[in-house]
Amino acid sequence: MKISQTKKNLTIETLRGLAIILMVLGHVIGSGSDNGLKVADDSIWRFSYYAFQYIRMPLFTVISGFVYAYKPVSRFTSNSKFITGKINRLLIPLVVVATLFYLLQYFTPGTNSKNDLGDIWHIYVLPYAHFWFLQGMMCVFLIITVLENFKVLDTLKSAMVCLVIAALIFILLPFKSFYFSLNRVPFLLTFFILGLSLKRFYDVIFKKGIIRIAAVIFVVSLSYQLYLFDVDAGERIANFLTFCVGSSACILMISLGYQNSKLVWLGDFSYAIYLFHIFGAVTARVLLAKLSVHNIPLQILIGLTAGVSFPVLLRLLCGSNKILSVAFFGDKISSKKPPVPIKSTGSVPNSHSRIFPY
Repeated sequence: MKISQTKKNLTIETLRGLAIILMVLGHVIGSGSDNGLKVADDSIWRFSYYAFQYIRMPLFTVISGFVYAYKPVSRFTSNSKFITGKINRLLIPLVVVATLFYLLQYFTPGTNSKNDLGDIWHIYVLPYAHFWFLQGMMCVFLIITVLENFKVLDTLKSAMVCLVIAALIFILLPFKSFYFSLNRVPFLLTFFILGLSLKRFYDVIFKKGIIRIAAVIFVVSLSYQLYLFDVDAGERIANFLTFCVGSSACILMISLGYQNSKLVWLGDFSYAIYLFHIFGAVTARVLLAKLSVHNIPLQILIGLTAGVSFPVLLRLLCGSNKILSVAFFGDKISSKKPPVPIKSTGSVPNSHSRIFPY
């Protein structure tokens, strides 16, 4: 099924909204019985978290690569301008927002974890909460800049070679260094290159035969993943399933061409939600605990609502304040106007500079 340029772009916008909801929902539930809502490891809620585990972050990263392909490094006047823009977009919010969250955890009673204030510097050089993604993507953009300068990603064949190499490193040779989330870089690079390739070679990849193969891979790999629930299959098996489930799911979701105006609108706030959802979710969880509300479905609903709505309100309130827009959301320092939400009118904006997460 061939998707028109307009429809295809609105599909990506829709998937951004879906991806951010899945991400917030996952963090509300928690990755284990010691975080989030601390649901039991053998509960249906833990199973629901696990079912989407190999789709959430791959989808996020594929969208990032897909959107990058609209405005690659070659369209900038210099590599330094491109990298400076990514430092502004990624590292300023990393320092500001991660610091605020660290302080919130430290001073707020009832939070799941607390660290000594003297260790706060760790959050800038080591993975911390969901901010590891910002560190890892900064590394990915440095690698992509080198690959683009040597035109390694200009042809489908060479791009697929890079994808295979990145995937093999991710699956078989996981990095052990945690500094600046280097251990996550092979994972991010794999799905970023996949997303870039899906956009750059769209007409070649999105053909019926390839989509059917992706569907088979998705059904088989997801079924095996669910079969392994509560089983420690090992890091390499988990990484292999992440690649198979994540890549096939992303190809299938893009090929469906689904559009939803509400998700398109929400997706435009995805970077703000990514950065600040934890503030709303944690606040809601602490307040519900103080009110002795222990109904899990209600806690999930309220946590999800707070995790999505608080960042949206914050983005709208800070939009006219240049200092806060730069510090909280990494807006361009030289920009004259704050970003405004994309209206789903059936048309696609020419600029994709605001699309999550960069």
